[in-house]
Amino acid sequence: MANEANKKRVITNAALMSKWRMIILGANALYVLFRMVYLWDSFSHWHMCGFALTSIIYLATYSLLHKAAAPVYAPLAQGGALISGGEDMRQEGVIEYSWDMLWTTMFIQLTSGFISDLFWLLFIVPPSIGFYFLWIKVIYPWISKPDEPPPETEEMRKRREKEEKRRGVRH
Repeated sequence: MANEANKKRVITNAALMSKWRMIILGANALYVLFRMVYLWDSFSHWHMCGFALTSIIYLATYSLLHKAAAPVYAPLAQGGALISGGEDMRQEGVIEYSWDMLWTTMFIQLTSGFISDLFWLLFIVPPSIGFYFLWIKVIYPWISKPDEPPPETEEMRKRREKEEKRRGVRH
């Protein structure tokens, strides 16, 4: 029963990615049928741009998740054994943010199609959150860090030792 956890993860990840492929296709089908077919009179080029945006986001996030879920096998010359069953799809970090982006995109697409076009404005939220985390984790600590003192030269070291000797400082 060697590598049993990896084998289970391959099966779990394949089922999960298949389920999400159907969910994404279903959400797109609902949007196309209701918004493009039933409400064609109010369908404008902005709606086409919004549909293109959601399609690009779906493609990018699904591709990232699919690549993370993909199993890794040894080369056939070495037996083709399963090395890794793919990443755990419940882990924190980029995978978690990708799931959040899929949920957000699906919510915005369906609510803007069925309820109101004002829901497209919610696409401002994810980049705002990304900028906030970039600011507090990277930019602000980088620009607020004090400069390092210049390296001590021989002349500065002698002057410091002379002053310490005069004050009676011992190490």
